[in-house]
Amino acid sequence: MYQDNPQPKNPQSRLEAYLKLRQLAFKTTPANLDITVSPDSQEPFGILMDLSLPQGNATIVAFISGDASFYTSTGGGVIGGIGHENVRNAARKFVNSSYKYLDKMIPTIAYPLPESGKVRFYILTPKNIFTYEADEPDFHKNELSLLYAQGHHLLTELLAATQQK
Repeated sequence: MYQDNPQPKNPQSRLEAYLKLRQLAFKTTPANLDITVSPDSQEPFGILMDLSLPQGNATIVAFISGDASFYTSTGGGVIGGIGHENVRNAARKFVNSSYKYLDKMIPTIAYPLPESGKVRFYILTPKNIFTYEADEPDFHKNELSLLYAQGHHLLTELLAATQQK
């Protein structure tokens, strides 16, 4: 498990590393996760929650396999949370609960980061990737507030797992 690795030192390199990790998440397929599903299925197998922060961006990623990661555009993060039961459970719950929100999202083939002060979700299904963006300060009143809370719960579990010895 990796957390707050100071490399790379160059801010541009940290941003490039972040964007590569984020892109890898979008390229993940059910086959990569050893999951057999119909290619036409709309059942989620992964989710990304992008956060716009004053100092950059952060992404929480979860897959139905129980794997989860958190990384930031300023460097650091947590990769490989699947080795911790609490992380696996939170990741699976985050992905499984996303299904009921697909009707509030739109299919997309572009994956921009959220605008300043916003949160953007991407739900990965075998057939499509769906997205939704909203203002973060108002998320407690938003129709996706439970999904937002589950993303933060997963982040809490990931960070707690890094503290375990």
